[in-house]
Amino acid sequence: MIEIGNTLREARSRRGLELPAVERETRIRARYLAALEQERFELLPARAYAKGFLRVYADFLGLDGPLIVDEFNARFPETEEPELESAQLPAGVTSRRMLARRLSGLLVAGAVIALLGVLAWRFAASPGKPGSPASAPTRTKPSETFAAPAALPPKHTTARLARLVLHASGPCWLFVRAGSAAGPVLYEATLAAGAKLSYTLAPGRPQLWLRIGAPWNLELTLNGGRVRSLPPGPANVLVTRGGLQPA
Repeated sequence: MIEIGNTLREARSRRGLELPAVERETRIRARYLAALEQERFELLPARAYAKGFLRVYADFLGLDGPLIVDEFNARFPETEEPELESAQLPAGVTSRRMLARRLSGLLVAGAVIALLGVLAWRFAASPGKPGSPASAPTRTKPSETFAAPAALPPKHTTARLARLVLHASGPCWLFVRAGSAAGPVLYEATLAAGAKLSYTLAPGRPQLWLRIGAPWNLELTLNGGRVRSLPPGPANVLVTRGGLQPA
């Protein structure tokens, strides 16, 4: 899992930028930029704003905007919008609207019943022509009723996710890229003793490329299980949702 806020803040610090300067360049208010760096996404007007601001801000800082947005989607999946309930309207307005609808329905039903009654009376009162045989009753074929097929529930694809955690027991220089050695840079620094990094491996980013400077000072866990196949010295490795392999 990418630390979205820390990644944005560290990238801005490396460029020596303050939030007001970023606001002037990106046209995004400084308070929204601060909310992104603090991962306080609920302070933004809507989910669409959060995704748009993340992409613009990340691209401005030289990061991979789509990758940051993918991480946001993976950590904060979109939920269905709640239906608008009539209780959100004032009680008086709701009751007046319900009363108007009921009266309208009653008037329409009354008009239909009256029209049917007039037609039935006219047909019953019309005598047949003399000498004309009574028309044989028309036999109508009983209509066949077919039950509509039940709607199949939508298929929800459960994405297989994996969580990678890197915990340094001592100083360890790390270089992390998404996908391969040529992928976007996610982290490049010395991880201090006791510090942790965590990443989510999802279908949009199924693997990470790591350059580890001091593997003896690093502990990796994948989905809660400790990875014990770290190289004995500085090396490049590839982490997938299935495990660790040389890169």
